[in-house]
Amino acid sequence: MAYIELSKRNYFHNLDLLSNRAGGVDKLSVVLKDNAYGHGLLEMAKLSSEYGITKVVVRDEVEAKIIENLFDMILVLLPKPDSIYSQTINSLHQLKATKQGSKIHLKIDSGMHRNGIDEDEIEESLKIVEQNNLILEGVMTHFRSSDDLNSELFWQMKNWARIKATVSKLTDQKPLFHSFASSALLRSKMSDDFARCGIATYGYSELDESFDKLDLLPVLTLIGEKIGTKNLKKGQRVGYGGVGVLDEDVAVTTYDVGYGNGFFRYSGEGDLKLDGKRVIGRVSMDSTAVLSDEKSLKFIGDAKEIAQYFKTISYDVLVKLSPSIKRTIL
Repeated sequence: MAYIELSKRNYFHNLDLLSNRAGGVDKLSVVLKDNAYGHGLLEMAKLSSEYGITKVVVRDEVEAKIIENLFDMILVLLPKPDSIYSQTINSLHQLKATKQGSKIHLKIDSGMHRNGIDEDEIEESLKIVEQNNLILEGVMTHFRSSDDLNSELFWQMKNWARIKATVSKLTDQKPLFHSFASSALLRSKMSDDFARCGIATYGYSELDESFDKLDLLPVLTLIGEKIGTKNLKKGQRVGYGGVGVLDEDVAVTTYDVGYGNGFFRYSGEGDLKLDGKRVIGRVSMDSTAVLSDEKSLKFIGDAKEIAQYFKTISYDVLVKLSPSIKRTIL
């Protein structure tokens, strides 16, 4: 059966680089949302805890419940009004619906204009926090262009500095401030209480090549195992629609990875190579045919190679991987 290998050595290497950049392991939180970007929630949570991470970010309460005994702070991005976990509050609507006494992280819109309370709503929000006995554990924002080759990050950081000053003036609570995700941490010096790092912990950056980069190492390898091999003749056609036409006599092996596992549904009308071997024909739901006779084949070693072929980003390649694929920590 297809399986995923997770490199503990590479993961700890990445955490070393990022925690040093942030100013210490206590200033680094790990984003484990969406099954740890496809790597496996529980597997990566255990590794993070072993390393010394105490703060993590997850998608929802379901994910939080799975790892609740491993960390001091688990921040949930999609809140429930009566949750026992720290909740991200994105609007006045959510704030007013939150149960009294809850721990919250108030998200402020500093220029992304996606989620977050507007800057002119901060005073009203903090009054609701006080009236409803809410524990203001954190105040946060998110940068829209930190991956991009422009100066918008610094414009938004300036807005964020103003927001932090406003919040500090209007509340007696001492929230943790956090705004940096992976790309901002790789680009600039941080003055917040901690950074929220996701993709970089797993070994990737989407920063432009002109930026200085840390020596991040991919954590995940996806390996498909051989189903069977056929020795086919020149001119024979492989797979659905017969789009994979052979131009020589060759061995064709099918492997047990397909779009049902979260791999891309390649059309067969290009030159996709996996571990140096050419895919022939369309990727099926549960299998892929390759010009190879190897017993096993690496489908993902460096997710950026697959991402570049399909004109997307490493996040998109990784997060699609099915939770049912067996994951092993090496």
